[in-house]
Amino acid sequence: MKNFQSNEVLSVLKSSIEFLDDKNIKNAKVSVETLLAHVLKIKKSDLFLNFDKMLLNDDLKSFEQLIQRRAKKEPIEYIIGKIDFYGCEIIVDKNVLIPRVETEILVDLISKKLEKENLDGKILIDICTGSGAIAIALKKRFPKLKIYGVDISKKALEIAKKNAYLNDVNILFKKGDLLSPFENIRADFIISNPPYVSEVEFKTLDDDVKNFEPKIALIAKKSGLEFYKKIEKQIFEYTNPKAKLFFEIGCSQKKDVLNIFSDKKYVLKQVIKDFSKKDRFFFVEIE
Repeated sequence: MKNFQSNEVLSVLKSSIEFLDDKNIKNAKVSVETLLAHVLKIKKSDLFLNFDKMLLNDDLKSFEQLIQRRAKKEPIEYIIGKIDFYGCEIIVDKNVLIPRVETEILVDLISKKLEKENLDGKILIDICTGSGAIAIALKKRFPKLKIYGVDISKKALEIAKKNAYLNDVNILFKKGDLLSPFENIRADFIISNPPYVSEVEFKTLDDDVKNFEPKIALIAKKSGLEFYKKIEKQIFEYTNPKAKLFFEIGCSQKKDVLNIFSDKKYVLKQVIKDFSKKDRFFFVEIE
């Protein structure tokens, strides 16, 4: 990136937006404002009160380094190192998937159902916990719940543990493949946002996702259905009667997921759409 013509905030914003536009970065304005506010340690909305402020050279240098990373399509969340998720501050890096708005919707839908439950002594397991965002958000909302998070990635679990500490919640994290670490535990609630992108679909994803986010957290074999099939095979062994299961699914997977959970013991099956009117969430109860 060429040197800025001026250290003035407004000038830096304009030239940086033009630079990212030239690099075909989507939402260049949002990227620039977010990164500059991060460097200056102010709210993004406060940038407009500081248009005529002169940036210190150190701040300008730091900002330019971040803009260069964004120009290579690195996600803003990884550049900043954190994201706000359902009122929780969640640390993210290349070892964990960036939590999406859709997953916040999932947490909100689950919360509305849990509000009606007596949660004393109840156990919830978050499968493929990643950054721990779902488990942490629900533990803050429902402190009575005993919550476990499980993931096969050691590095993801290190991030999840940091996030639990940061948000002052007690969650028990286990390393392992899906429900296998829970031999002597029976859950009342199972939640999972597993990998569900097929290998074919993966090739069509934006470079921001495809080149930076962990493939292990995105891609699933068997046309994206691998993990739903594996979880379904284990589920009765690890749940109490009347256990409730909550999943995020791919928008084209409704029929397949309903077929996977076709046993007569599954009752009250529900597929719910996201804000884009796409099938995105699957809820089911065990009789």
